[in-house]
Amino acid sequence: MIKQILFDFDGTIVDSMGLALQILNAMAEKHHYKKVTMEDVHTLKKMPVTERFKKIGLPLYKLPGMSVECMAMYRHRIHVLNPFDGIRELALFLKKDGYGLSVLSSNSVENIAEFLKRNDLEIFDHIFSSNNLFGKDKSIKRFIGQFGLRTDELVYVGDELRDIEACKKTAVKVVAVTWGFDPLSLLKSGGPDYIANTPEDIVAAIKNIQAGDRIDKKASIIS
Repeated sequence: MIKQILFDFDGTIVDSMGLALQILNAMAEKHHYKKVTMEDVHTLKKMPVTERFKKIGLPLYKLPGMSVECMAMYRHRIHVLNPFDGIRELALFLKKDGYGLSVLSSNSVENIAEFLKRNDLEIFDHIFSSNNLFGKDKSIKRFIGQFGLRTDELVYVGDELRDIEACKKTAVKVVAVTWGFDPLSLLKSGGPDYIANTPEDIVAAIKNIQAGDRIDKKASIIS
């Protein structure tokens, strides 16, 4: 029985692709990597995250040192961001249905809390920050331990291949949404349990998982 639903933030709750690109390019000159155009984005989105950074010449070891500055720049521009259509209604519906709702993201707790407050989305019970961009599986394990959950009592909702990979490592069901950072082809390559094209599809996926309704051992796609 599902008790908790854990949401990613950027690309899942908030439409922040444009701001992410602005911040990436603002840091490019200082950290000596290539600026990215919207044309580049279409190519980069087809690659796993690590390959994207290699493509623009940004070494992965620089990311931790850049994170504080990037989070500060994000905070100053939160007022321009909006939630994806239907997210508030989705959260209210799931909350009314008795699920615990939390956010787990590589963004900061402060940024997430500020955005939720500004957009009348203070519906989530908890906010957690995963400090390691590629270590979300460890954060999911901590979440499970903190709330005394079994892996089948948690569902994760995210928009990136790395979210799917983290859930595979922790044996947690994952619903991949198609309106975020990673394209459908990349999401499918990770083998998510469900793929959602709309917030309503997330509700359908949760109901199917609750009912144990799996067509086969491969990912089922809500379309």
